[in-house]
Amino acid sequence: MSGSVESGRLDDFVGLSTLLTGFDAVHLLGTGLAAEYLAVLDAVLPEDVVGDLMSAYRQLPRGPERERAAEAEILGDPRLGPVARNLIVLWYCGTWTQLPPAWRAAFGVSPLDTSRVVSAAAYQAGLQWLAAGAHAAGANPQGYGAWAIGPKGAGGIGPERGAA
Repeated sequence: MSGSVESGRLDDFVGLSTLLTGFDAVHLLGTGLAAEYLAVLDAVLPEDVVGDLMSAYRQLPRGPERERAAEAEILGDPRLGPVARNLIVLWYCGTWTQLPPAWRAAFGVSPLDTSRVVSAAAYQAGLQWLAAGAHAAGANPQGYGAWAIGPKGAGGIGPERGAA
């Protein structure tokens, strides 16, 4: 594929991912994993499924009805819906979840369609941590005594700062 075609494909993938995850393109691209996640889809799924998913995204109307249309046209589709839901989990958790048995029976089986963490970077960059205002367990040191300070907005959890 030429560079511009590949770039446009990645742009479509990020646009679709933005719609599905609720995070903007800056956050998704900031993970550094957009190309890796697209490569996961390409490796696991038949080429026509990925192409049809991108085509369905491009055909969605612009404006306020776009989310509702994505629900009906992508998430509600028996072929594209399970893939789109897996894509959401991929962004949030850094894991690929094996597609349902009925999907595999109807649309094909890939030896790469196994439940797994995609990479250490994917686990650490999962949107779940950002959404929860947390960090990936075991991945980012907080510093000595951080356990004693309550999270922002915790409303009285943990000791008061500066208390003697």
